[in-house]
Amino acid sequence: MDWPIEDTAWTSHDFGNFGFQSRSTVVLQKRESDVSFRRYDLEDKNDWENWFDEAPSETTGEGGLYIILCSRAPPVFDEDAPASYISVTRDTWERITRSFHVHRGVIRSIAREVACFTSFYGKDASRTEAKINFTARMSKYYPRDLALSLTYTPSTGSTFVVVYGCDAKQMRQIEKRVRVAGDTVKYPLLLIGIFVELERERLMDVADQLLDKFTLRSEYLENESWNLSDEMNDTKTQEYLTLCLQSRNVTDNIRAVKRQILKLMNEIDEFGSYFASRKGEARSNDSKIARRFKKDGALMKKRLHDILNDYDNKIDECDMIVGNTTLAMQTVWNQIARRDSGLNTQIARENTVIASEAKREGTQMKSIALLTMVYLPFSSVAAIFSMDLFDWNAQDGNSVVSKYFWVFVTFAIGLTAITLFAWYHITCRHEKNAEKDDVGKMV
Repeated sequence: MDWPIEDTAWTSHDFGNFGFQSRSTVVLQKRESDVSFRRYDLEDKNDWENWFDEAPSETTGEGGLYIILCSRAPPVFDEDAPASYISVTRDTWERITRSFHVHRGVIRSIAREVACFTSFYGKDASRTEAKINFTARMSKYYPRDLALSLTYTPSTGSTFVVVYGCDAKQMRQIEKRVRVAGDTVKYPLLLIGIFVELERERLMDVADQLLDKFTLRSEYLENESWNLSDEMNDTKTQEYLTLCLQSRNVTDNIRAVKRQILKLMNEIDEFGSYFASRKGEARSNDSKIARRFKKDGALMKKRLHDILNDYDNKIDECDMIVGNTTLAMQTVWNQIARRDSGLNTQIARENTVIASEAKREGTQMKSIALLTMVYLPFSSVAAIFSMDLFDWNAQDGNSVVSKYFWVFVTFAIGLTAITLFAWYHITCRHEKNAEKDDVGKMV
């Protein structure tokens, strides 16, 4: 069984699953004592060393929200670089994994390349302090996919978040959302909610682009005259097929995300129950925290329900694309069938005319054959009696029939035999060839 990854110390093999290159990285930080978020733009190792001097420490006991936004690497072969290409050096990443308590489960989440959400409740690598870890992943099927790892430390109320593969627009969106979040920044699952919002925008953009293509095509089919030869060429057929396949892919991805959102909604309840069961254990204000988390969780679930409704609407629209495109294709094929039916009817009529002409010609041939049978005996008799083989005025002692009559009989019988043999041979050969062709067609 593929058991969940334990929260143990990172190994060299774990770090080997990432690519490292120092690039621009944004850090957003808001401690409990801060009025607003602080933004740090870190470019190289020296910037990180300076930031680590002010980084959160377990000994300070001050909670807060700490976010690292890793920038997206340059494209690879005209495709988005993997989210596992980290925008820091390996040494810096090793230090981040310790300071931000990054769970090793994020390795599996990123490697899966499909929409997923996981949670881990337990203690940190030292087995001394309770940690709650979450990982999330967008599907790589569409561009601008992200991954996220989040760790919440109940003892200090600190939330550590790393977002992988951000472009400039996504960085701005995340920063804008956390700055306007107000007191909900204290809710540990806030960044996961923002992650869901970004995924919603990504999928909605893909679906809307597909719907725009379909709308333009449907308006053309509805308002413009069109002919079968133009609509059923190879290019048009490929466009219709591509439209249907893309619609199905969008629907499948949305359904996969919906399943993860339902999983997240169950996790919100479990997260609230976890703190409700810890009353009086670790901190004196656990009861207050549990009530606040329950309230924020209810608001988040309400928003998630709205997102699910949006997804259902998009699924209906994508199904409409498939249904209407199928209807258009069936209409075209029906028109082709009607045209073929008319052509077949015309061919049948022509065949009827040809058969009638053949019948009339056959009747004429019978008449000719009948006349031939009538006149041929008379012609043969006349030809024979007109030859010099017979001397009808023979004198006494002379024969009426010439002594060379046998030559006539011999040549007549021989030529008749040759003619009959040639006719029989040619007829049999044609019949055998026809039988071979029929057998070959059957095979």
